Amino acid sequence: MNTADLLAMHDRCPRAAFYGKNWEAHRIHPNEVLRQAVEAGLLTDESDPGQLAGDTVMTLATERELAVEGSQYSCAMHHAALSDLIVTVLRARMPKLGRPEDRGIQSPPWDSGAFLEHSGLRLRRVLMVDRWSREREAAESHSWRSLGEMSIYGMPMTLTVVVIGQRRDGKHHSAWSKGFLHPVNRILRIKKRDNETFGKNWTPCWREEQAWISRDKWIDTMREDRALHESVFDVELEIPTPDMMAKVKRLAESKLRDIRLAKELPDPNISVCDWPTPCEFRDCCWNFREPSERTGFLKRLPSSHRS
Repeated sequence: MNTADLLAMHDRCPRAAFYGKNWEAHRIHPNEVLRQAVEAGLLTDESDPGQLAGDTVMTLATERELAVEGSQYSCAMHHAALSDLIVTVLRARMPKLGRPEDRGIQSPPWDSGAFLEHSGLRLRRVLMVDRWSREREAAESHSWRSLGEMSIYGMPMTLTVVVIGQRRDGKHHSAWSKGFLHPVNRILRIKKRDNETFGKNWTPCWREEQAWISRDKWIDTMREDRALHESVFDVELEIPTPDMMAKVKRLAESKLRDIRLAKELPDPNISVCDWPTPCEFRDCCWNFREPSERTGFLKRLPSSHRS
């Protein structure tokens, strides 16, 4: 498995990459569930890709344990509704996406995590983020998932940014998931308009709890309240210079070779075990045990076989 994710893992901690080239935790983070579900919806030929994305969340939540405190079912329903809306909006903006062919930089070849646009001339990434900033844009632009993929394939890339808000108590607080209902006529609103206030009697509501509100109605309300344009947008990344692409490609090959040939367990980088997100191999390191099926891990599949 030669992937941008493996290189990012190695940058964080060589031990994580040593374990991660073969293993992944059975307990799966909701953000990873959301990512896999959205990818499935963007790649499918099904007539209702949003529904398929939501179903994918529920399937993963059934087959794997979600890495959350509190109700597994509530968290799964929330992310199923979220993925349904995201995929429906994205598929209305673009045709079904594909995957670039595996590229032979080494053995095994590069297994892309990016999408290939219908033209075959541009890569695309879809990012679900809690918020977007210049700092986050710089970090994503320079990451293996962007700069690395562009350098391997020699193509420019479009980042499709989906702002899903901070996750608290298993739910993302954003226009995709949360709205307000009028106390009398039950009209749905997503956010305030100019010179407008919501009285204290307006009732907060969550998308997954409002089966009587259609998916299209929720999306139309996001658009009418001018919340849609700030919830999903594109950032264009220009193709690097040939010299830069060659340097990045050589660096990727060198790092992947080190990961593949490593025979001894590397030292851990203990300062990043818990931040910015907990490492999935943290308990292995701190309890001095190897990942295995008995300790709650699964054999890792190539990314192209996941969704």
